[in-house]
Amino acid sequence: MGRALSPRRAAEVRAALQMAVGAMAALYLATWLNLPHPYWSVISAIVVIQASVGGGVLTVARDRAIGTVTGALFGAVFAFLRPPGMESMALSIAASTALLAFFGTGRPWLKIAPVTATIVIAGGTGAEGPASLALDRVMEILVGSGVGVMAILALFPRHARQSFKLQAREAAGEAAALLALISQGDPADASEITRRHADLKRRLDALGQAAKNVIDLPGAQRETADRAALARAFWRVRSDIVILGRGFQAEGAGARLDPWSQDAARAVERLQALSQGKAAAPMGPIDQSLALSMAVEGDDMALGAAAIGVAHMHRDLDDLGARFADLQLV
Repeated sequence: MGRALSPRRAAEVRAALQMAVGAMAALYLATWLNLPHPYWSVISAIVVIQASVGGGVLTVARDRAIGTVTGALFGAVFAFLRPPGMESMALSIAASTALLAFFGTGRPWLKIAPVTATIVIAGGTGAEGPASLALDRVMEILVGSGVGVMAILALFPRHARQSFKLQAREAAGEAAALLALISQGDPADASEITRRHADLKRRLDALGQAAKNVIDLPGAQRETADRAALARAFWRVRSDIVILGRGFQAEGAGARLDPWSQDAARAVERLQALSQGKAAAPMGPIDQSLALSMAVEGDDMALGAAAIGVAHMHRDLDDLGARFADLQLV
């Protein structure tokens, strides 16, 4: 169904179907397991599925599971040890949540632990007791988190990889257009260059998030690392473009930077090839005639920026091309 719609709406349809199926499956499974509060399973499934938009589905599911178990254990201990009464309940909740908040600082997997501990302590006064409540809570979260992950894996499992591939190619195209504009050295293009820098930054932020959205099952850690490395390589290329801009856009740089602009044109062609899913010849070592020593001897700041930017671009663009090849994006 998603393919029959526009690309803009296809993602929305995928998200809607994943959410609907996941929530319904979590409710039925928790009910079938006779869990007392199946809505907690539904909530967990929703939270995990929502992470497919924000990135890190497996991480969110893992964090909820660890946090729930930790919070349930803390809550059960405090519920068993505290004497009866509202004051002791309040003190137990304050102490447990304070401890979990202290240890949870900088540890996202403990974010949900204070909530679970509070539920176990406050609800443990019922007939079922804190141990049973803690176990039920853990089971409800585990069921919901598992259903959420399965919903992402079962519905449109290849979408995240395809989205990453598309965004990587689009980022290469945007980088090529920006570098081509910069290397012209026309001061009149300053506002357009600023806009394109902002666009490229947004694309790279989105690419990094798209890399997190791809679920790799156990055994595929190398591919996960390669996607993260590709995003980092793109940021280095962007930094090289910024450096080149300081040279080419310097006042009066003009024709004396022509050899460096010709080399930058090769980089533009390389980026354009990546944006089209085509392999291109590597940049290779920089020509010594373009090395930084020429700029140092001439004490030319514009030439120096161009020389540094071109030298770094050779290295970083070849690395980016290798990442594209490793992930079969070309």
